[in-house]
Amino acid sequence: MPPSRPAPDVAPDTAPDTAPDTAPDIGPDIGPDIGPDIGPDIGPDIATHEAHGDPTDSTVVRRPGLVTLALSAAVLAFSLMQTLVVPALPTLGRELGATAQGTGWILTAFLLAGAVLAPVVGNLGDRFGHRRVLLGTIVVFAAATLVAAAAPNLGVLLAARVVQGVSTATFPLALALARSLLSGQRLAAAFGWIPGMIGLGAGAALVVGGVVVDALGWRWLFVLGAVLILGSGALVAAWVPRGGAPAVRRRTDWAGIALLAGGLVGVLLAVSQGGAWGWTSARTVVVGVAGALLLAALVLVERHTAAPVVDVRTFRHGPIVLVSLLTVAVGFVPYVCYVALPLLMQAPAGTGYGHGMSVTVSGLAMLPSAILVFLGGRATPALVRRVGPGGTGAVAAAVMLLGAVGLALWPATPWAVVVAFSVLGLGNGIGYAICAQLVVTWSPPTETGAATGLNSVVRTVGSAAAAPVVTALLAAGTADPAGAYSAAFWVAAAASVVGVLVALVLVARSRRTA
Repeated sequence: MPPSRPAPDVAPDTAPDTAPDTAPDIGPDIGPDIGPDIGPDIGPDIATHEAHGDPTDSTVVRRPGLVTLALSAAVLAFSLMQTLVVPALPTLGRELGATAQGTGWILTAFLLAGAVLAPVVGNLGDRFGHRRVLLGTIVVFAAATLVAAAAPNLGVLLAARVVQGVSTATFPLALALARSLLSGQRLAAAFGWIPGMIGLGAGAALVVGGVVVDALGWRWLFVLGAVLILGSGALVAAWVPRGGAPAVRRRTDWAGIALLAGGLVGVLLAVSQGGAWGWTSARTVVVGVAGALLLAALVLVERHTAAPVVDVRTFRHGPIVLVSLLTVAVGFVPYVCYVALPLLMQAPAGTGYGHGMSVTVSGLAMLPSAILVFLGGRATPALVRRVGPGGTGAVAAAVMLLGAVGLALWPATPWAVVVAFSVLGLGNGIGYAICAQLVVTWSPPTETGAATGLNSVVRTVGSAAAAPVVTALLAAGTADPAGAYSAAFWVAAAASVVGVLVALVLVARSRRTA
């Protein structure tokens, strides 16, 4: 697929060797921070380049380092904005007059929109070119961020966060571009740096968000974020060369998109508003059942769709179902803490359960966990060599369980919360890394792209479910706030137990098939 005319930075005799259409599917499941540690999983991509006559460290572009830097900057901007609001959630709730449920949706709206929009934008990248679509995504992302900065009320802010969710596609689009423009060791390096930006951004956002809110106010989170987003777009425009024509053209699965969005919103809305509406009220039941029916219809429709937004057909492989359950736990557990901990830490000490921290101090208190997420991803390959992929999944869930139990037992003790959340972060880092490898291990080679795409949606849904669950528990526990926080962490512990059990089943299956 050579371009109609060679771009200045692209060697004319080296058209992209790897069809980029699969990248949006496999991109999102290369978890935060695992970068270079997933060598075996990205090997096929590099091998494909080498099979086309590029066995050395040569590159398709003349400035591969700048290409990687620009793509990494785009992903960093997305990662920062995903969690930058976490330390500011209590402040946002107070200043916008939002309930606990409404405040939780500031985080959930972004995640839900990302789960739905990422495959849509990935499809557009396949059809119209990944560079062009990435630049368009960055422009929309920046515009939505500026709207959020000027939001006069919660409704406008939530609408802006929904549109910001389009930025979730920057990750798979960046990986697709790296794959089509780089080769050999340059490609391996890019697959280290680009995913690593997710962990770096998530950790930095917890601290930066707190400092900015304390020093300047919450609106500056979005103003400074927009500056970073536009800066990353300028780098992409300047340093990422134009590629060739898209490898494939396929229809957008609009029916699947509508069913996925409607089903997720219905179920999560019923969970988040059940306490206010009444768990047995007609509104809660109708909304929840409608959401469940839409998700059931999604399964039926996607089984007969040529290019489904969620390829449920991969579930016919039993282990993929188990890996998906583990992935839900890995996505759900940390977001329970992202929603609950800022509220707990910033509650006045006079309440008897709050820690009385400022926004900045609460962000710093959460930083050790972010660092251990990074280190957990780096430690995963060594664990896999010692106990195997399934065993590593069990270790990840067990470590998360230990941290969640510590949070549930001592929510009012600041040092215990910091230690327990740090332990949970270590397990979460291992979990992010191993879920990607488990998908590759247990899915047929011809279906790896579809399986990892489904795994991405599953993980995002798990994360999105956390905020409604936590806010519902906190809203129901106003008579005993400390007990409500403990209940939220016990739910995280229960999800970790499910992860341990699922991983042990995977270990047993591995031994039977060995």
